Amino acid sequence: MNKRFLNAVLCAAALCFAPLAPAADIAIEPDKEKGTISIASFARIMKENPSQIVVVDVRDEKEFKKGTIPGAINIPVGDIEKKLGELPKGKPLVFVCPTGARSGEAYDTVMMLGGGVTAYFVDANITFSEGNQYSIKPR
Repeated sequence: MNKRFLNAVLCAAALCFAPLAPAADIAIEPDKEKGTISIASFARIMKENPSQIVVVDVRDEKEFKKGTIPGAINIPVGDIEKKLGELPKGKPLVFVCPTGARSGEAYDTVMMLGGGVTAYFVDANITFSEGNQYSIKPR
């Protein structure tokens, strides 16, 4: 095998596997309750590099369609258990809902069933608006 071809193969392999590398600069700061992410940490990640996490909006589809956090995926809390195997595993998951109740339930379900994911939830009051606008306030 000539050197040029080998270099091309190695470069292609590096590019293929680069997206699998964990985000080294992610710093999730927990809040007071077990499993929570602090509002400040969530806001910082969403501002600086939202692709470091997967936001899972656990409200029902009708609520989700009225507005959500940009880039969020929708898995209603009642579907978390049956969709456990479909949860993304390459990045930390952050469950969200308007009060932290359903997102906390989703977190507890995933942890109890051993979903093989890193997960957190936002325990705060979140107001969702059209155009995927949102605001977060402590409870």
